Amino acid sequence: MAQRRMTSLDVIDTDAFLDMPQSAQLLYFHLNARADDDGFIANPKRVMRDIGSQGDDIKLLVMKKFIISFEDGVVVIKHWRINNYIRKDIYTETKYLNHKQTLYIRPNGSYSLNSSGVAIPVPSGHFQLDTLISENVEKQGENHVHVTSTSRALRIGKVRIGKVSIGKDKEYPEDFEEFWKIYPKHTAKKKAFVEWKKITAEDRAAIMLDVPKRKLDDKWVNGFVKDPERYIKNRQWEDDIIPPRKKPGALGIQATPGKYANIKKTIVNI
Repeated sequence: MAQRRMTSLDVIDTDAFLDMPQSAQLLYFHLNARADDDGFIANPKRVMRDIGSQGDDIKLLVMKKFIISFEDGVVVIKHWRINNYIRKDIYTETKYLNHKQTLYIRPNGSYSLNSSGVAIPVPSGHFQLDTLISENVEKQGENHVHVTSTSRALRIGKVRIGKVSIGKDKEYPEDFEEFWKIYPKHTAKKKAFVEWKKITAEDRAAIMLDVPKRKLDDKWVNGFVKDPERYIKNRQWEDDIIPPRKKPGALGIQATPGKYANIKKTIVNI
């Protein structure tokens, strides 16, 4: 296995990365340094203990899509192929082949669990990204595709990776779509996206952590959920979460007799 690890400015010199707390940034560097030749790390919790990282740091890296997490605790650096290129003569394939088989790779070099667009299944063994893309294009008979190895850009008709436009169809960024997927109320998507664009990457990560917890808030439990536009505009993720209130008579609690109970009883007896 190669012993040197690199990080690309294309990844770490972005607002999305720099807006994170320094503890989360440090965790990313340590995970990247300890990854195998395919970008997998088997013991992220041990790394966190060694450097004094908190649980929210790794959650933030997942939410902001700097790493991909699997159910058994294994993680993979999403932009591994952007950060590093391992020569074939020193490359050792990951032992987490089952995880690797679930991944797709996009022409910009980033891993994904989503096969949408022009993502290609990650093959076993060592591979050249540009060669992989060219072979995939030939299989599909797309002779009009032009691939450049320097920019790693792929154009298919009107589709361009990095800046996506498919005809005149409106597409929202992946992070907003993830928010829309977990938010319980789907109204005025366009207006919600306008507000989404106004907030920082750190705010967006905080929202992704807040929404699953806020589903237990008293108002949300009782159906009083704000429109997504107002949730973002009013920064509701910063409000306290109030546990559901107990209703009278719930959980075996009986209402006490009123003060006129004895008078009513006397009148009945008369």
